[in-house]
Amino acid sequence: MDKTHRTESSLKELRAQITHLEQRIAALEALQEVTRSFSSKLELKRVLELILSSAIDVMQASAGSLLLHDPATKELVFQVVQGGGGKALRNKRIRSDEGIAGWVFTRRRPVIVHDARSDPRFLNRIDAASKFHTADMVAAPMIYKAKPIGVIEILNKQSGEQFNDDDEDLLMAFAAQSAIVIENARLYQQVITERDRLLAAEEQIRRELARELHDGPSQILAAIIMSLKFLKEVMRRQPERVPEELAELEQLSTRALLQVRNMLFDLRPVLLETHGLYAALQVYGERQFVADGLKIHLDIDALKTRLAPKTEAAVFAIIQEAIGNARKHADANHIWVSAKASSNALTISVRDDGRGFDLGQVEASYAQRGNLGLLTMKERTEICAGKLTIDSQPGKGTTVTLTLPIKPPPPPADLFG
Repeated sequence: MDKTHRTESSLKELRAQITHLEQRIAALEALQEVTRSFSSKLELKRVLELILSSAIDVMQASAGSLLLHDPATKELVFQVVQGGGGKALRNKRIRSDEGIAGWVFTRRRPVIVHDARSDPRFLNRIDAASKFHTADMVAAPMIYKAKPIGVIEILNKQSGEQFNDDDEDLLMAFAAQSAIVIENARLYQQVITERDRLLAAEEQIRRELARELHDGPSQILAAIIMSLKFLKEVMRRQPERVPEELAELEQLSTRALLQVRNMLFDLRPVLLETHGLYAALQVYGERQFVADGLKIHLDIDALKTRLAPKTEAAVFAIIQEAIGNARKHADANHIWVSAKASSNALTISVRDDGRGFDLGQVEASYAQRGNLGLLTMKERTEICAGKLTIDSQPGKGTTVTLTLPIKPPPPPADLFG
């Protein structure tokens, strides 16, 4: 009898183990399928929703939340909440070391809490806000390249059972896969944002180029055509005036050619690539004076020393943008460009005598105005690892200052060491 009882007990235990393994295999298969579906989703919001809903389904739970870390504020943000009254928690913030989620995030360890409300780490205000009763929960950190990026919390099994170590292991595997997918989605979003920014910048350049062509060479060419038609009549009726009319035509043609060459120089200053900043700015200043009468005073001997090609291109573009803004928007008559070198920095300034502007107001109205000039200067400053400051007040002109770090020369080799 004892032997039969032991055999039945062993069979029962074996069946339980087989059932447990089948559930475990099913959960892992579900995780694999969910992970596969993640790879086809690149929109961050959709990815976050799919991660949480899939985790709740795989864990056979009632609710859950996904929090991402905001490094700017050092807070955890409820990005997605499902089940219960989760809508009330969306975008709510807690300190990155607060609550059970904060404990998991800061320690980079998963945790199971069977009686949440008796746990001193539990934030009762979260349940109060969502009108949800958290009885049992498991939470895991999402870690990408050894850096925690957020936390997944899964609440209350539908069966009423408690979460166990297998659930914790499963959620950890889920969180690890989720971290990779989230970072990929973030990178994709950054690429899309950068693409849209470049397209907007390209479109602005196209509009400016079209406007300059219309207001400049196009108008002059139209005047030349009209003058040629008029010249035909002059040749027939007053041939003695032909030389005078031809001289005017020559002046108009020269102006059109000069404007086209200036535009080509602005678009791609070949002289910058071949001879550097010093020579390119000398020619640029002369062209601006001939074309618009704008006097550009240069004190740039420090730029005779060549910089890295990428840095020279960024610096020239910043100076060009600053001068262009002063010419187009500030009604400046004089612009002073100076460059001073010290032992560890190169400081370049562009100062004008124009009408100036309210910097804060201009920066705040980027979205409405669509003007990317100042933003473009700041981005080019980042390219050359510099620092850009803009000082302007209405009626007092504008000064744009660019400071670039200079690496000290390497120490001389010790020939006798």
